[in-house]
Amino acid sequence: MLVNIMMFLWALLIIPFLVGMYVKQDKTIIKIMLYTRIIYLIVLVGDIMLILRNFKTNPVIDTLSFFATVIAISFINISYQRKIQGNFKPYLIWITIISIIISIFCLFLI
Repeated sequence: MLVNIMMFLWALLIIPFLVGMYVKQDKTIIKIMLYTRIIYLIVLVGDIMLILRNFKTNPVIDTLSFFATVIAISFINISYQRKIQGNFKPYLIWITIISIIISIFCLFLI
């Protein structure tokens, strides 16, 4: 049940991220970035709950899942900061989406 909620939250996180990457105004980017941060805080809490529940059975996969989540969130923040600074490169979107897909794949392994 919690894994399904986490996958829904990841899908919900991708939408404002992609919208934020294609918006031109800085005020709108900051608003969307706040929505994204709220969602990924919920994702982090859910991932910690999954780790606490499943760590005894498979600690390596849980640790890998947590690190993949942190890396995906880091790429989301890096993308937003580069977008605001005007130093944005399109390959950052692809790297971020790939890291999110890896994090979702780690959820399947749990």
